[in-house]
Amino acid sequence: MMKSCAACNNQFNDGVQCGVCKRHLDFGCAGISEAGWRKLGADRRSQWKCAGCRASSPAVQVPEQVTLDTVLKEIRDMKRQLLTLPTLAEDMRTIKDELTELKASCEYSCGKLDELGSRVSDVESRVLVLEKLQDQVNCLQTDLQRTKNELSTYEQRSRLNNVEIKGVPVKQGENLFTIMEKIYHKINYNLPKSQINYIYRVPMYNSKEKLIIVSFLNRYIKEDFIAAARAVKDLSTADLGFAGSSHKVYVNDHLSADHKKLLSKVKQGSKDKNYQFVWIKHGKIHILKDTNSKVLIIRSELDLNKIV
Repeated sequence: MMKSCAACNNQFNDGVQCGVCKRHLDFGCAGISEAGWRKLGADRRSQWKCAGCRASSPAVQVPEQVTLDTVLKEIRDMKRQLLTLPTLAEDMRTIKDELTELKASCEYSCGKLDELGSRVSDVESRVLVLEKLQDQVNCLQTDLQRTKNELSTYEQRSRLNNVEIKGVPVKQGENLFTIMEKIYHKINYNLPKSQINYIYRVPMYNSKEKLIIVSFLNRYIKEDFIAAARAVKDLSTADLGFAGSSHKVYVNDHLSADHKKLLSKVKQGSKDKNYQFVWIKHGKIHILKDTNSKVLIIRSELDLNKIV
């Protein structure tokens, strides 16, 4: 059953419940991992408190229980201590001599401590300056991360009309529009050449292969084209007129580098949690555990906590 997190309001299937206020929290907001929650056991889970309840709960002091055995043990300890009483006087004289020497040493050390205190004050002043600088650095890092997120979102939004075609070999003097026409024929999709804004090759990271990027004038035409291509499971280089061994050709959304990394993490998390479906639509990553579940959209790494 889906629950709503009392802290962030996100929906989740599995999380924790405070034993005091009975609120439900996802693992991220509760500050505990799923494995750590399972290890608590039923009794300790029922007594678990959220951060708010722990902060408001007064410490309870349990009085020590006095028993006859405790009293007898203390009496025996006292008797053992009294046996050493004759040696205490000699020990006290020794301690007195040592204290005299210690006093002389302390008087010498006082001067050194005054000097040290002056140095410590200087160090504390420098630490205060460094702390202020650290606060400024933290603010700058926060601003930088927010800017990076905005740029990543803008970069992906600029690719909403684009598709990425992978697996088509580079051929001397090739005509990319001709390749697209052959793809249209294979997937039974009619699209005027005028609906293509531009088409070009881009190199793949850490590979000699080059992708074909096609930008359509209309985002919905792009979505229809991808849907038609995905419906054909056997699109290959042979369908495009390439001789020799046949290789599969893939048609997907044109994702930015950040979104490709996020998609990889989503696929791994979905596999670990037995999600059945992961797909891209309108440049957004969608996941579905099964046909009876609610579709989740993953927009950033923070949303990976939704995969439970």
